[in-house]
Amino acid sequence: MDWLTHLITFFVGLGAGWTLRVVISNRSSRKSQTRFVSQKGNKVGGDMAAGDMHKNNRR
Repeated sequence: MDWLTHLITFFVGLGAGWTLRVVISNRSSRKSQTRFVSQKGNKVGGDMAAGDMHKNNRR
């Protein structure tokens, strides 16, 4: 009977771990969704870049 409680506890822990993995995976995939930004009406004289842009490594 002792092995039965260990077996049941193992499967309960396995189910809880899998459920936690699914919840965390769903939350992280929701945060990394791509959002489109309208750039209508933006006027620039050169390049419009958001972030680091390096031209000195081009050939």
